[in-house]
Amino acid sequence: MKDTLITLAICIFLTTNPVYAGPYLDSAHGNTSYGVNRSSTSGYTKGNCAHCHEMHASIEGSEPSPAGGSPSKFTLFYTNHVSQTDNFCFKCHDNTTGVAATAIMNRSYSFRAGGWTADTLNDILEAFSNPPSISSHNLGDIKTFITGKWGYTADSNPCCACHNPHAVQGDPANSVSYGSSPKSSLTRGYPVSRPSQHATLSTWGLWGDGAGEKMSNYTASYQAPYRFGSTTTYEPDGSSTTNGSNLTDFNTFCIDCHNATNTIYSTNLGRNLKTIDWDIEKHGKGNATDYITVDAPYTSGSGSLGYVLACTDCHEPHGSPNAFLIRKEVNGGTLGGTISTFSTTDWKYLCARCHNDNNEYIHHDATDRPYNASSCSNCHGAGSPKPPIECSNCHFHGSWVNDPGNPNDKTPNYDPTTRTTF
Repeated sequence: MKDTLITLAICIFLTTNPVYAGPYLDSAHGNTSYGVNRSSTSGYTKGNCAHCHEMHASIEGSEPSPAGGSPSKFTLFYTNHVSQTDNFCFKCHDNTTGVAATAIMNRSYSFRAGGWTADTLNDILEAFSNPPSISSHNLGDIKTFITGKWGYTADSNPCCACHNPHAVQGDPANSVSYGSSPKSSLTRGYPVSRPSQHATLSTWGLWGDGAGEKMSNYTASYQAPYRFGSTTTYEPDGSSTTNGSNLTDFNTFCIDCHNATNTIYSTNLGRNLKTIDWDIEKHGKGNATDYITVDAPYTSGSGSLGYVLACTDCHEPHGSPNAFLIRKEVNGGTLGGTISTFSTTDWKYLCARCHNDNNEYIHHDATDRPYNASSCSNCHGAGSPKPPIECSNCHFHGSWVNDPGNPNDKTPNYDPTTRTTF
């Protein structure tokens, strides 16, 4: 009887029939048509748990030995996280067939949502590698930050800070042609789960797929940017929708970590990240200037709350060949230069995708100009022509300028909500 039960248990575990796990079957990993499929586990159907988890670390004997001689605490076939470029997830998400039976392509947000098909970045490992990326989320810093928060431990994979591996969907949804075309209203998927909701695993579902989780729920002041090369279709899915009702509320998602109170150290920058209070940011819910000169599809206006941007309107989620994860395509077009270093001339290429591209005009001549042109050397210094001011002196998340005669003054005695000193 005992031998019969053991044999039955083995047969159940080794079955090639599809697994039944609720939302897991709707995920990119669990789908039986295009789900996880490791080449060395060919006896299992696509989506089977055994492609990632090895209960006895003995499948066909071709897997790497457990790190340090000890099996993974999550029964994974490889170490959960080693470094920025050595991670369990990268074993398949590297656009090769080294481990995965089929090369898995994960395109940039500029490609998927922006519709910029010329972008060559096509896998997650590439996005986190430097080069080709110049900036990316630092996985070691994420691991340090989440450990002890929301149920994460020192053994957690930093990728799981933003993704629930048993619920994550492709966006666009995986298919035979996955990675060859941007997403559309018919090929939508939702890849992220909020870090703070990990505290209760039973409710750690997807974020953005349900009611109340869209940018239109976050604000009534959202305007979707154009898709690449178009003035009639908009991000994120190439439709005519402009109010964010089809876009995940990425602001609420990102604010779980990037807010006004959390201290996050950046190994790449060698300092703590700037804190962000999106309720008072000029690109957030704070008041913009009385009149704003902008490019279509945004419109100039006065006396009203300014536009609220989604974080992904400007930033790549994983990594970018530009500084600070800045996208290479924004609001229907590519940046006029490559923001590879943070210098005097770089940020104008990003800003010009939505604002007037004449720096002197927008600072000194436009209706909403911040400074009247007088006593130029007070700000610019001596020289002819007057040297430009480094953009970062005034422009960054949480920035303010107290004295129009001295934009380098960052003394915190200015209320950005009312634009008054105290």
